[in-house]
Amino acid sequence: VLSGMRGYIKDRGRCFFIVLCLWGFGNFYLVFLCASHFYFQDLLYLNLLLLAAAAAGVWKDYCRWKKGREYLEGKISLEPWEQEKIFGKNVYDYLQGKEEAHRKEIQGLIREQEELTDYIARWSHEAKLPLAAMKLINERSRDQETGREMKESIVRLESLIHTVLLGSKLHGPEHDVRYEKLCLRDAIREAVKNQAYFLIRHNFEIKEEIGNSQVYTDQRWLVYLLDQLIQNAVKYRGENPVLRFSAEMGKENCVLFTVEDNGLGIAREDLPYIFQKGFVGKNHRKGDYRSTGMGLYFVKEISGLLHLDIRAYSEPGKGSRFELRFQDLSEHLFLAENTLQKC
Repeated sequence: VLSGMRGYIKDRGRCFFIVLCLWGFGNFYLVFLCASHFYFQDLLYLNLLLLAAAAAGVWKDYCRWKKGREYLEGKISLEPWEQEKIFGKNVYDYLQGKEEAHRKEIQGLIREQEELTDYIARWSHEAKLPLAAMKLINERSRDQETGREMKESIVRLESLIHTVLLGSKLHGPEHDVRYEKLCLRDAIREAVKNQAYFLIRHNFEIKEEIGNSQVYTDQRWLVYLLDQLIQNAVKYRGENPVLRFSAEMGKENCVLFTVEDNGLGIAREDLPYIFQKGFVGKNHRKGDYRSTGMGLYFVKEISGLLHLDIRAYSEPGKGSRFELRFQDLSEHLFLAENTLQKC
């Protein structure tokens, strides 16, 4: 395409040179050979007309070149007939072929992603069957210590399967997000219930200061986000662990939702990178739990999916605090109700 544009510019340059030569020859002919039959005012008027026509032609070509350049840079879109007019038949056919190949490539990638998502969904469903059998076998076991360890492994496997299932849908959620008015207390209780085994096992104290806060969001994705934050609090807990949920009204009817723990905390130099994919802070590279660096990455991705502003604050040895800011979407969703109502 660029070579075609360069060829177009060269052709225009040649045309301009030829016109300039003809103009010079015409002036020479009129001035020196027809001087006795030609008035100077007529020559000046003729040259002004030719100059105006040349300026109009140059301006038209410049606008055409600029429009083609902006199209190639992705700044504007053009109709097919405009592309053919600007670039010519050959370049237009080449562009159409490239666009068609690109479209087929994208469709192939989307189809592969959908097939992978379907495969993961089927695999997750099938994996639940042996887990259910393991639960039954474990319940019949008389060895309490072994039974407790087995139960912990089973619960972790269930959590991992759930993470794989929702994580596979995270990058193709166009038809998987449904906004509704949701009581934050309901989402918190569902997430706490999902992680109840580990919270009870490690004697967590749960504090709620939610009031009657309601937000506009997708409940399933919000619960999954809270699952990840609770799992992090469990993994990096301290002595006498406490998990605190609070919410308050901010500016412009925003709801500021906070999840806070009193665990190990995050090093100051690690804090800017905790939402990066696969990042593991130096405080968590050792110990009995090997972090994958994916939990907070999923939290950030879901926050973007739900249009939430998320910020993290932490002090080593004193815990971490995650703030989620929910916007008032009542006008966008054509709802006139207030953000705060009785849950």
